[in-house]
Amino acid sequence: MNHYHTLKSMMMASESFVVPSILMAGGTIAFILVVALTSRIVQARFLHPLRQFPGPFFSSISDIPAAMILLRANQPMAHRKLHEKYGPIVRVAPNELSFIGADAWEGIYGFQKTGPNFEKSPIFIGAVSPVEGQMGISLAPNEPHSRQRKALAAAFTNNALLQQQVILQRHVDKLMMALKKMAADKQSVNMADWYTFTTFDMIGDICFAEPFGCLDDGAANEWAKAIVNIFKSAVWDQAMRRLAGTGSLLHKVLVKLVVPAEAAKWRVTHFSKSKEKTLRRLADPDRQHPDLIQHILKNEGSRKGLTQTEIVLNMVLFISAGSETTANLMTGWTYFMISHPHILQRVTDEVRAAFSSDRDIKWETVKDLSYLEATMHEALRLFSPAPANQQRVVPVGGAMIDGHFIPAGTTVAVAPFAAVRSPLNFVDGEKFAPERWLGDKHYASDNLHASQPFSLGPRGCIGKNLSFFEMRLILTHLLWNFDLALAEGKVSSHCKKRWDETDMECYQTWMKPDLWASLKEVKR
Repeated sequence: MNHYHTLKSMMMASESFVVPSILMAGGTIAFILVVALTSRIVQARFLHPLRQFPGPFFSSISDIPAAMILLRANQPMAHRKLHEKYGPIVRVAPNELSFIGADAWEGIYGFQKTGPNFEKSPIFIGAVSPVEGQMGISLAPNEPHSRQRKALAAAFTNNALLQQQVILQRHVDKLMMALKKMAADKQSVNMADWYTFTTFDMIGDICFAEPFGCLDDGAANEWAKAIVNIFKSAVWDQAMRRLAGTGSLLHKVLVKLVVPAEAAKWRVTHFSKSKEKTLRRLADPDRQHPDLIQHILKNEGSRKGLTQTEIVLNMVLFISAGSETTANLMTGWTYFMISHPHILQRVTDEVRAAFSSDRDIKWETVKDLSYLEATMHEALRLFSPAPANQQRVVPVGGAMIDGHFIPAGTTVAVAPFAAVRSPLNFVDGEKFAPERWLGDKHYASDNLHASQPFSLGPRGCIGKNLSFFEMRLILTHLLWNFDLALAEGKVSSHCKKRWDETDMECYQTWMKPDLWASLKEVKR
């Protein structure tokens, strides 16, 4: 009995000791967490090399705000508000700065006079994932990127474009035939869709001699839809990288939890189909078709400068980057035209005065249409197909950007959407005014260099000339053949209020809304 009481007393004593021990341990853990959080805040706000740059408090101590902006698909608009509040340089994350000064373009993306060029940030992921340790031109570090770009250059020369004209013209003719049929039937036309059908077919034919068949079907197939959605999956992944770091276990777990399972299917569909068609084209080197792969096969430097996997990866990239972005720009251009009838009339008059027949519309002639060119540059300014920040990392030794020394390892970018609307760079920045590109005195103070829709420097868009040629060819044919107007009674399916970029979602490129137009064929 005495043993029982003794044991009971010992247990009670033990329990009375355990409870305060647990409380003490919990208090210790809480104290450590508070100290760690306070230390992080003090370091980020008062000791960090970027402490002098203004920005939201929470953004200076955490990547959560930047990740949430990506997940909300409104980075261009959000960064514009930040620059309007804090000025030309904003600290948008603990180790990241956003710029809107025109000189920042050269400072970040241009060829560096001293030291290495800026590398892409590991936060960024595009439409193409690495394969077997190899990367395409989009994600490759500076040295392999330079090698690949030199090897691919032969496929993007003016001479190559002239040879590809016959390919592009074939799809323009199909588009015009489809539009004429709908105009004859007095149908409203969703120009956003038809531009997408055209650019997908063009880029498929240009890359590996196999169009998608969208113009024939009058609809986007599974592959075309997958490409549009790949941009979404890339941005979701970027958000997770901000929260957990690139390639960490937590990053992989978050991607599984947050990114929809169907996103993996989108990327697999795009990659597998691109690979299949690329390998089939490579296996037929004697085929006389002036596509990109023919130029690569014919050029010794291209053949030696690229592995087969790199060719596949770059075709995957060109299909995605060379289709939806160009369709976005033409949709934006059409919206601005039908929203500004006097501008539409002037550019229409220019086109119809220049050609007696639409068969005369060729590379050699469309590039000389100065007012059409100005409308395209202005549409690119206000509705750039790449309106999101493209992050770079400052190299060892630091760098001067827009008059400020930025330490090595800092993530930096220009905010394109904010830059082209800022009064620091443009008079009446919100106004669609092609005259600013033609030397109009009212816009004499504009810094046109602040608009860089294709970026610049060593990683500037390699397909810029091809994209411009596609746009010139399609839009000139459209203006020569049709009178355009906004269709009555049609409401966009993606905008909350109206066709306005501030209401759109942005996943690296715009998720463009429908644009319904009324077309009347010009009879001659």
